[in-house]
Amino acid sequence: MCSRRIYRLRYLLLVLMFALTAPSYAAKDKYRQIDWELPAPRFAEFGVSAEKVAQIAGGGQFVIVAKPADFEFWNARSSQLKSFQDKRVIYVATVIDAPADEVREMVWNFDNHEDISPLLKKTKVIQKYNDNSVVVSYEQIIKVPIIKLASDFVMQMDKKENGDIGMVLVDKGDVESSYQYFEFFPVGKNRTLAVLSGWQDTDSASFTYKLILEAEPAIGKVFPTLWLYERIVQFQNEAAKRYPEIAQKPDDKVYDIRSVNAYISERQGVDMLELKKLTQLGSIQFYQKSRRVDYQGTEADIIQVTAIQHIPLPKETIRPVLNSFHSLAAYNELTSEWIDPENTGADESWGDLRIGVNIGPIFIPVEIYPTLEEISDTKMIYYTADHSYMYPLFGHIEHVDLAELGDEGTIVTVTIGGAMGDEASFVFKMARYLPFHDVLICATYTMLTSDSMKGWVVNHIAEKEKQKAQKVGAL
Repeated sequence: MCSRRIYRLRYLLLVLMFALTAPSYAAKDKYRQIDWELPAPRFAEFGVSAEKVAQIAGGGQFVIVAKPADFEFWNARSSQLKSFQDKRVIYVATVIDAPADEVREMVWNFDNHEDISPLLKKTKVIQKYNDNSVVVSYEQIIKVPIIKLASDFVMQMDKKENGDIGMVLVDKGDVESSYQYFEFFPVGKNRTLAVLSGWQDTDSASFTYKLILEAEPAIGKVFPTLWLYERIVQFQNEAAKRYPEIAQKPDDKVYDIRSVNAYISERQGVDMLELKKLTQLGSIQFYQKSRRVDYQGTEADIIQVTAIQHIPLPKETIRPVLNSFHSLAAYNELTSEWIDPENTGADESWGDLRIGVNIGPIFIPVEIYPTLEEISDTKMIYYTADHSYMYPLFGHIEHVDLAELGDEGTIVTVTIGGAMGDEASFVFKMARYLPFHDVLICATYTMLTSDSMKGWVVNHIAEKEKQKAQKVGAL
């Protein structure tokens, strides 16, 4: 036990030492303009309807982690193209209540980004090639317990002929290759579907940044996604400040833990076949508009995060498999076991969902005790007991049959929303000091769920059918 404590202490001291001794850079006097191409398709090239995507998103955000692809892209350290294999570009889409030209101007006016994005400091234009191409610099601040990672970035920022705005890393940074790309789609009077896509070469991350990403690989996977999510949400918030008269009004209703669930099937005007198109692009998450929850006399704003996948099998086939937490233990790498309420050994209605994360060498078990409120043909609803690490924690698994739309498959959604519970351990409560703490745990869990659910279910059903056929053949 003593040796483990010494090892953990050495690990933390090592992280702290490299954080405090991170190299600083002086900006070059001049940067040569580079001609760069996007390594992945623009959102506009996917063949989906901006109006329908905006209707699905409402006031929330869609996150698409595209399927792995090979490409060549600019490397800022070597100042030349480099080949990358099996990399996944991220797309985040949201509706901003402002005209497209106004949203475009907010993005282009980089000097003001410090006021819009909390993670960015000292944002400024340091060099101008022409009216449509400039060089910008900023300092990115990432704060985690005992570490403050401050990194300078220099990026070339270009306004394209179609009005899109792209940024590519040309110097400094915690990685060697990175880009961001903004697209703007008018979807009605004073409304814009804004899409921010991006990618960063985390394999080339600096030592300290890599330690943060690899301390818990599952969280490391979602961190670049949450960085883009935070960027686009801040532009949405900024537009609401500038145009309060046209901004969507917040939901003033206060929900309890049983009424707070928001279901995809209950949203008006959602085109399920368009939603299916999105799932074919990669792993899908939906960050819903926040709702205010009252629990035991305490109120909190909570964002529900939904994993969405289209599974090419009828609802009747997959529902028995997915309407149980046993399947989560099979395909979600953070989940080790589900113990049904009747097997917990306690005189309670809750079960035991055993999950856990690693922070460096430290394994943190996360005790979750869900009560299954309803199990029906279309959904499974749950919420947690008050002694869970996450409380209130609530959510559901929903199955939307597409047979009436001429599709034999099913849209499956797994939704989680919650806050840190009073019963959580000290180490787990440290997550409150991590970036994106309000969605970090739920976002990580649903990303892993969305990524692996479809493949596991299809293979599981195929194996069951094979076993069934073998038994019939043996008779």
